[in-house]
Amino acid sequence: MKVKFDEPLKISGPYGDMDAKFQPCQDDEAPNNLLIMAHGFRGSMEGGGRAAYLSQMASLFVNVLRFNFTGSQILSHQIEELNSVLDFAMKEYKNPRIFLLGRSMGGAASLVTASRRSEIAGLALWATPNDLHATFKNALGTDNYNRLKNGETLNLEDERGSITLTPDFVSDLDNYDLQAMLKAWQKRPLLVIHGSEDETVNVEQAQRSFALAGRPKKLVIVNGADHSFTNHSNKAAEEVIGWLRSRL
Repeated sequence: MKVKFDEPLKISGPYGDMDAKFQPCQDDEAPNNLLIMAHGFRGSMEGGGRAAYLSQMASLFVNVLRFNFTGSQILSHQIEELNSVLDFAMKEYKNPRIFLLGRSMGGAASLVTASRRSEIAGLALWATPNDLHATFKNALGTDNYNRLKNGETLNLEDERGSITLTPDFVSDLDNYDLQAMLKAWQKRPLLVIHGSEDETVNVEQAQRSFALAGRPKKLVIVNGADHSFTNHSNKAAEEVIGWLRSRL
């Protein structure tokens, strides 16, 4: 078995080209399964190295495709872009059996998309909220959240860089009832993985997501892990790998 490396790609989407990387399965005899990974709010397909590590590990038995959203933080835009990635994958990789993994806000986009597309064979929600308004009120701070709600544009500068959020970032969230989608999730595998010390999306949201969804489902709470799984990313990756293997 030879080691195969990431192939850089450009995927055309509704808001421009998206950077992507395809990690081919290292087992040439493996079935045509594909894991697609969607990053979180202000994140990237590398995930500080965490996503790259998971991609490498998963490629022992599945193909892996990860990508960057073009930069819009509006959930509806990200859902449109994820659909473009899925359309690309279905055509380019000859109708693979697809599993989606979404991290944080990318998990919200993945849940909405998988709820609407029956070809998705399974879904993994990594530190993913089911109450978007509560989550972003917490993440942005009540004052900033209320400024957006009141129609102001928000310019933020912090250790992660600068970002501009327009009022429709918040108003667009009203279009998605994630809890209703979880209730309707039936008969397709679901993994909910979360850190016990998540400071952005409290762990009760993960427990609620698990309780709402139909079977088959699995809940993993990683003790001591924060929202980014800063010191627990390998443990989280191992849980995802184990879940994937069990579903294949």
